Amino acid sequence: MSKEEKAMPRRKFLQIGIGGLGAVIGLSYVGLAGDFLLPASANAQQLQEVGKVNDFTVGVPKLMVYKGSGGEEGMYVTNLGAEGWLALDFHCTHLQCAVNYEPSMKQYMCPCHGGVYDLKGNVLSGPPPKPLVRRVVQVQGDSVFLGGRLT
Repeated sequence: MSKEEKAMPRRKFLQIGIGGLGAVIGLSYVGLAGDFLLPASANAQQLQEVGKVNDFTVGVPKLMVYKGSGGEEGMYVTNLGAEGWLALDFHCTHLQCAVNYEPSMKQYMCPCHGGVYDLKGNVLSGPPPKPLVRRVVQVQGDSVFLGGRLT
């Protein structure tokens, strides 16, 4: 056999290369679709202790840091007294800007586009399409634990 007979034709080489690249891209989209259709449950993220019950004043949100698999995440944790506990993601649901709690108004304010939320994270005004994302919060003994998303 001569050298030309052993060599793969250029067209065949390109077909195999482009087909392989297409397969890799297609599989990545299948993976993304799977994550979208079958998201991890809220309890999939491990609970982490963020403080003691006595560290939280009733009705006053406290900004805490949760160290998840995706890095550090900010959450406002509120002891609602008889209503229990509430943990809210500190990102506005409009464009993910960090919201600030304004104690004098008892509201969360988004500095980017003027979104306003009440103490429980419900939208009061502005462009946010939905309430602040709720997070898992549990009290075990005198310790407060945070975890994954509820909504």
